[in-house]
Amino acid sequence: MPPRSKRKVRARPALTAGRGSTRSRAVAAILSAALPTAAGAEPLAAESPRIPEPMVFDLLRPLGARAGEREVNVFTLRPLSRGATDWAPELEYAYADGQSLELELPFEDGRLTQFKFALQGTFGTGADGRWIHGWQYIGQVERGSGSVRNALLYISGYRFDGRWSMLSMAGLRQVGLRQLGPTALLLNHSVFYDVDPDTVLGLEFNLRQDIAGDDRTRALVMPQIHRRLTERTSIQAGLGVEFQTDRDAGLVAAMRVIREF
Repeated sequence: MPPRSKRKVRARPALTAGRGSTRSRAVAAILSAALPTAAGAEPLAAESPRIPEPMVFDLLRPLGARAGEREVNVFTLRPLSRGATDWAPELEYAYADGQSLELELPFEDGRLTQFKFALQGTFGTGADGRWIHGWQYIGQVERGSGSVRNALLYISGYRFDGRWSMLSMAGLRQVGLRQLGPTALLLNHSVFYDVDPDTVLGLEFNLRQDIAGDDRTRALVMPQIHRRLTERTSIQAGLGVEFQTDRDAGLVAAMRVIREF
């Protein structure tokens, strides 16, 4: 539930007729929040604000990425008190200005669990170049069952000054294609502080709330540090707390190693 190009030392039962109104209200709320700001946007500027990416729920290159930007990274997340280690190699590529794609292979310990494909686009900028917004689509196929998950999110980033910035994402994830399954609300909000040109401190809040299904909640609060090691290599690390329905809160460690080329 993440520049220089980007500074990257950097959250899954069938619907009934009565559930439809719940989903419609959620979609309307997301669109109403996005449309007022979108009306004041300008086309993608030659110099877009570069905002760090959240470590756990990362972007496919930053919003406003330039054509040809590429990176590979490996993300690892480990609950310290229970469960397996989740990790995934990712390939990200900006095939046009402001437009990116990603291929990802999520593993649980040594077992490949999913095939994941994502697309991302940039709508434009505003607020004298301090604000940038866009969208992201994520498609996931479970390796064992073949079930499909689709998610669509709106992304908004704002740079307050040379040190402070924030990035927010909001959207819905739907399970199934021919027969629709549970729907979840996805939210991510991150605040960043640039300590120096190579170091960023961040606080990421990630939420998945089922709104048509089993009504489960999963939330993660992840303080993190992003550190550039060389011109093209960087690392992100964090230690946070995860909350889930019917489970005690637990510590979670995460790390992302990035290579741009």
